[in-house]
Amino acid sequence: MVDLEMQKNLKPAKRDRINPADRPADERIQDFNEVNLGFTDEEAVVEAERCANCKDPKCVKGCPVGIDIPKFIMEVKSGDIESAYKTIQSSHAFPCVTGRVCPQETQCESLCIYNKLAKPVNIGKLERYVGDKMRGKTRATHHNFIGSVGIVGSGPAAMALAADLIRADIKPVVYEAFDKLGGVLVYGIPEFRLPAEIVNEEIENLVASGMEVHKGVIVGKTMSFDDLLAIHDYVFIASGAGLPNLMGIPGEEANNVLTANEFLTRVNLLRANDENYRTPMPLGKSVAVIGGGNVAMDASRVARRYYDSVDLYYRRAYEDMSARVEEIDHAIEEGVNMHFGYSPKAIGENEIIFTKDGEEVRRPADLVIIAIGTKPNKLIDYEKENIKTKDGLIVVDENLQTSNPRIYAGGDAVTGAATVILAYQSGRIAGKNIIKKLKEK
Repeated sequence: MVDLEMQKNLKPAKRDRINPADRPADERIQDFNEVNLGFTDEEAVVEAERCANCKDPKCVKGCPVGIDIPKFIMEVKSGDIESAYKTIQSSHAFPCVTGRVCPQETQCESLCIYNKLAKPVNIGKLERYVGDKMRGKTRATHHNFIGSVGIVGSGPAAMALAADLIRADIKPVVYEAFDKLGGVLVYGIPEFRLPAEIVNEEIENLVASGMEVHKGVIVGKTMSFDDLLAIHDYVFIASGAGLPNLMGIPGEEANNVLTANEFLTRVNLLRANDENYRTPMPLGKSVAVIGGGNVAMDASRVARRYYDSVDLYYRRAYEDMSARVEEIDHAIEEGVNMHFGYSPKAIGENEIIFTKDGEEVRRPADLVIIAIGTKPNKLIDYEKENIKTKDGLIVVDENLQTSNPRIYAGGDAVTGAATVILAYQSGRIAGKNIIKKLKEK
């Protein structure tokens, strides 16, 4: 921990980076409460004072949605949290979410002038601080809508678009297959990283401002795109990438093998972690997780809260992992054992067979969780709908317009599995163009 009083006595440029405290690992693996506690008011101001307020802020160029980062940080420094919130909101509407799950270390923070000293300003945690301080203080607004857009899905791309449409007096109407809204934010990300109540609050704010919601609707099955186009001016596809990739090895179809999607959905959406729900979890004591991305970290950390031992196997080296460094560190602190250079070849009843340095290696595991990425599901036959695809992804132009001029698409349905902030970015790009066209009518 950084000595806060000592840092305050130093010139801002000489100070160390301040990181909010994490709950102790032995305590947090007993529950699903949030791991990171966030900045205190004093910590936030001391960290904000480190920002050099550069004339040519490279950090802004590293932000997919172009937040005026120095401006909001200067507003935190002066204690004007409401203005800081408005500054962030002018670029995207959900700082409580991105402040928790956005990979700032490879985006805005990687371009901070202090990065060369390995002490970039803690932009992500300051963004979260602003969002958290404004929770419950945002007010719903009411509109006389001039048109409507049908939105397929309710994940981050859909939420970003809905927020922008409401500001422009255009009604967003969401069609969600599940009985809960939020997409990957609720079924894919554990609550110790992103509490469900935060996502729910953001969605409730959108609904209170006029967003209409229809749950249990599978577009392409229970409703066609023609049905949607008969009701709405435009349609936006934000159906995500919920189909897990598999390895194609013997034993993968066994009962003791789950994809990370299924495993995380049992906990995050079906509440297997709550004794008041009857969602079953697989029996066993040892778990092996295959993968090296953020989903693999989520799956291994959730498993650590249920099972005696969790081992993560990755086919490449540590430095090749795509997971956030913070998530890797948290997983290690919580007791996840990590192994590198292991390529799975077959899964047995209680073991996995790998090749390691050219030799066959066997490792025990009661349960195997596969976390090697996802792709868009095949529930919708886009070609039948005259929507062009390539390699299972929807083809769009620079405005995110599909081959059907009244249908746009964004998020993972276009890019494949990517970050929340990139999904937000796609919703904003599509929104800008839809709004322009509707205003011109």
